[in-house]
Amino acid sequence: MKTFRAHAVSLFALCFVASVVTARAQKSDFPGVESAMSPEAFEQAGLSKLTPAERARLDEFIRGYVAASSEKAATAAVDSAVKERKVEPPEVIQSNIVGLFTGYDGRARFKLENGQVWAQSQQVSRSYPPIESPPVLITKGRGPLSGYRMYIAGGGDIRVSRIR
Repeated sequence: MKTFRAHAVSLFALCFVASVVTARAQKSDFPGVESAMSPEAFEQAGLSKLTPAERARLDEFIRGYVAASSEKAATAAVDSAVKERKVEPPEVIQSNIVGLFTGYDGRARFKLENGQVWAQSQQVSRSYPPIESPPVLITKGRGPLSGYRMYIAGGGDIRVSRIR
């Protein structure tokens, strides 16, 4: 049981990192090479010779490249976990919570982008800094009495049950 949970947490970490990088790249949170690099590194790389239009094209290329490679990495991680029988496809659900996540209160319901709705089945309350549409990973335990556990990026993990 502990190894399954460790594998699920590792898989979630991989998917979370890939999702965050992809989301940031797609939402243009990447500040651009000029802002991301120190002035010295920017100068040494010769990027100061580029026009603003050329820098903008470079920034867009980097955003697209990061998004594509992150998506490939996330897919490969899930495929590898399934192939190695660490998890079974129906045992893992990956999606995002629709809207702003600020925590849970013991009665929380989570609507996911894939259309599913999950309810908190663990009577615990926690508040977190607001996160817009955080990625989640839901895993099913292996025992007959095991339920589902939702791992929320930036919001810990809780037991849940599917409503629809």
